[in-house]
Amino acid sequence: MEQSLDQLSDDFDAGEWPGVTSMTITVDGDLLIEEYSSDVSTDDTHDLRSATKSVTAILIGELIEDGLISSVDQPVAKLIPHRFSSFDSRDLKRQITVKDMLTMRSGMACDDWVPASLGQEDKMYETPDWVAFFLSQPRAHERGKHFSYCTGGVVLLGELITDLSGMSVSDFATERLFEPLGISSAKWADTPTGGTDTGGHLEMTAADFHRLGVTLLDGNPEIISPDWFDEMVGYQTDVYERRSTYGYLWWRDRVEMDGRTLDYHYAHGNGGNFIFAVPDLGLVASFTGTNFGSRLQFQPVSILQDRIIPAVMDGLPSSKTE
Repeated sequence: MEQSLDQLSDDFDAGEWPGVTSMTITVDGDLLIEEYSSDVSTDDTHDLRSATKSVTAILIGELIEDGLISSVDQPVAKLIPHRFSSFDSRDLKRQITVKDMLTMRSGMACDDWVPASLGQEDKMYETPDWVAFFLSQPRAHERGKHFSYCTGGVVLLGELITDLSGMSVSDFATERLFEPLGISSAKWADTPTGGTDTGGHLEMTAADFHRLGVTLLDGNPEIISPDWFDEMVGYQTDVYERRSTYGYLWWRDRVEMDGRTLDYHYAHGNGGNFIFAVPDLGLVASFTGTNFGSRLQFQPVSILQDRIIPAVMDGLPSSKTE
């Protein structure tokens, strides 16, 4: 394993993967690799883009732990009624649940992967009220049935966090997640109404990003309810035209290696910002990157599957590879 990982570090230093700005790997909590590109320092913060959504899912779990949300099946309209006051009592938008938002199955005409979509995120960013923009979109699918990647719905969850906790998202996240983990670099972006962009643009250092990933390897019961962790990173829905599946704002995938199936869950943000957690190997690999809007942003997936996992498996005792 050591030789393979040394070669991996050499390849990183040689610029084998352009636009990948950091790579950090731990196994069973032991730091094996921490690499930075020449133009990045350890103190630099990185725009994690949609990896932010995965942090938002953790915070929703904290609200459930506190009893402020009774269950993921509770309608959002019951929790923040002022946002739905202009809708007729029979409007089907009132039936959208917390789970629908966490699994990207609200049914709204919002698909960030399709530029022509009415609710696509770039159109949302041009408006003065992102939540109102999202809720103004027509319905395009049956609620709870169709996956459609939509940042606007996750921004709505941010408003839910603020209203129910009585705290800003930043303060709530610091108290319940970041401070207990020793993460001090986190900085959230604002929405035009003074809320928090819980759908993207959270910034932190690569080391803090990885520290978060270590917590998300197999859960941390002192911070995240084990039941919530299992639901959050467990299978919730298929994703059309992708091999990956989806949990609660966390991605899921698997790799076949030496006759063994290894499941892993991950956070992903545009540009190549990833946390990969492979519980069966005790492996966490995190990356930051600047390949925004490019297929190159997926380089870390190949690095994980083709280089990191084989190296780690090669170094495990035979009893752990069976």
